[in-house]
Amino acid sequence: MKNQWIFIDESGKPEVYSAKGINLVERNQASHYLILVAVRSIDQLNLQQRITEFRLSLLKNKDLTKIFSSAYTLDAFHAQTDYPKVRKKFYQYILDLNIKIDVLVVEKLKTYDPLKTNPSKMYGVMSGQLLKNLCHQVENTEIIFSRKDSKLKLRKELSAEVEKVRLGYLVKHPKLKPNLKLKYFHNPHYTHGGL
Repeated sequence: MKNQWIFIDESGKPEVYSAKGINLVERNQASHYLILVAVRSIDQLNLQQRITEFRLSLLKNKDLTKIFSSAYTLDAFHAQTDYPKVRKKFYQYILDLNIKIDVLVVEKLKTYDPLKTNPSKMYGVMSGQLLKNLCHQVENTEIIFSRKDSKLKLRKELSAEVEKVRLGYLVKHPKLKPNLKLKYFHNPHYTHGGL
């Protein structure tokens, strides 16, 4: 295997504190957990095509179209907004796809204080923890963060945090190949088939 694509998405926000220093987690205004998921594929175009075709098949499914409101578009799959029947069909469908899924669950209140006070750092460091071994398995890896960060500075900071963790992992595991090609991209989920 020469190439792999890794799609990263999260559930829950990385914030612990508000800009005014209020602990949002303890006030139940932010999630207790940050969940990061990596979906790995060796053929991202085929994967996007299959998911797009499946999505379109759901829009033609007469049993489902009866429950769809006029506001429902199904442009991309999203567990938070999809109908339960759509979610169930999607989860059943992905069981047969040629993908690997890795998950990291972070209990935010148990992280180091510098991560609690900096959501970008929390997201970057924890993404690095999720990815640190995954990106040393093939020659070429493209990592696609499902983020809407429009600021170049935020995207660079995220990539830098992930790289710090990855390079630290390489130091501890010198038998891994350090010269593999790695590229980072930052795209909203709807730009890559809803992955």
